Amino acid sequence: MDPHTNIPNERALGRALHRIDGLAWQLGGLFLWLSNICLFVMLVLTATTIIGRLFNWSAPWIWPWTMVFFVWLSFFGFFAIFVRQMDVRIEFLALMFGKWGMAVTRLISDAFAIALCGTLFWLMPKVMASASGFIEGVILPGGGELVRNALYVPLFMSAALIVISALIDLAKMAVGISERSPEIHMED
Repeated sequence: MDPHTNIPNERALGRALHRIDGLAWQLGGLFLWLSNICLFVMLVLTATTIIGRLFNWSAPWIWPWTMVFFVWLSFFGFFAIFVRQMDVRIEFLALMFGKWGMAVTRLISDAFAIALCGTLFWLMPKVMASASGFIEGVILPGGGELVRNALYVPLFMSAALIVISALIDLAKMAVGISERSPEIHMED
């Protein structure tokens, strides 16, 4: 028993897991916003280029920055899609096997996510070493260029958060808490 609440420890653990899961959900919303901001910046840069052509004006730094924001959009979206459960699932197949099928696919999904992100972390030193230098044309306000390693910061942030989120889900599964339904939080 938990002496502060007089609730069995299992229920207290379940409540704690729900709170942590809710925080992960909110953090997923932040990453979704970051993805949308990247998309917005890409659209503004592209529109600037198109409008600039009408006036015989161009900026060689726009295209490289657009590519950087595209990469960041994808990497921020990596966590947002996972935690918000907007990824592609083959639920009809799992539903054919009932409760057992849903549990197995949930377990496989979390294990695969952890394995994929673990592989990314294992390769991180090699990736960072090979990405030395600067991104040509991605001019910073001070006149220098963006370091190439900056491209991968959102990827490794997302991967770390995916591992944490998958571990939370496995813990929820172990104590008998059902998988979060994306529809529950749509109004958030």
